[in-house]
Amino acid sequence: MKQRSIQFLLQTGTLLLLLSWVHLFVLQQHNGEMQNIVFWEFQVPRLVSAVFAGAGLSLSGLLMQNLFQNPMAGPYVLGVNSGASLFISLLILGAAPTFLIELSYVSAAMIGAFLAAGFMFLVSKRVQNIQSLLVIGLMFASFTGAIESVLQSFAAPEQVKQLFIWNMGSLQQMSAAQAPWMASFVVFGIVTTLFLVKGLNAMVLGDTHALQLGIKVKQLKMFVLFITALLAGSITAFCGPIAFVGLAIPNLARALLKTQDHLLLILFSVLAGSCFLLAIDLLVLLLDPWLSIPVNVLTAVIGAPYVAYLMLRQR
Repeated sequence: MKQRSIQFLLQTGTLLLLLSWVHLFVLQQHNGEMQNIVFWEFQVPRLVSAVFAGAGLSLSGLLMQNLFQNPMAGPYVLGVNSGASLFISLLILGAAPTFLIELSYVSAAMIGAFLAAGFMFLVSKRVQNIQSLLVIGLMFASFTGAIESVLQSFAAPEQVKQLFIWNMGSLQQMSAAQAPWMASFVVFGIVTTLFLVKGLNAMVLGDTHALQLGIKVKQLKMFVLFITALLAGSITAFCGPIAFVGLAIPNLARALLKTQDHLLLILFSVLAGSCFLLAIDLLVLLLDPWLSIPVNVLTAVIGAPYVAYLMLRQR
């Protein structure tokens, strides 16, 4: 079983390198000095955005599924991305409270994501049915969306346009200066999560079992909430809301690896998430290099049927 998992990891890592090479060098559209400018200012940040957004969203989804003990949990489905989006909308539309005005998009998004994740975690304690929890997550997303719509009614046209573009979700929004910041947030989340593998494995069998093994369950859950908010919030701030990656990839990892060992699940989810978003972005570039198809559209087209399949399989 472990050998099979290692083979999948090596194959996925090789695929990631191949997709990265195609993304950077095969689809070149310019020559000479212009090629260098486009390469460093646009192609490299876009590659970094796809690789680290895919990795971070997949990891946050895996952590949420462990925390909620629910394979249907994910940052987009349960409203964590919506919480981050609401707080960023408050900043863009100039409706933020005084203490938020001084914060960056990343800080505001992390606060919104943490509050949303905490709220849904408390709700999950009272709701045992998977479908009911999903409905509550969708209602929460609708509620935050309604607040954004009300705020847009009083905002200037330029602010509304800025929010609309950001809400579409894009791997092109991040600049060369922002790329190292996003990468550092995701790397921090991945490395920190690797130190939590023992606790995450213990929690698979329930809180009681984890406590018997000496795991500080409450502290671990708070830390998992923090990492989830860090990953989902920072990625949402830089790329906008991106749907279904955090739900689909961890479930794919379990289906292929057939294990509950979170060391293997973390590594595979990170690699597969990066491959998935890179492949989506390559599809956009192949259709038309200058066509600004929002990445959120394509992830939803692929992810929504997969979510429906998972729900039917749970019945």
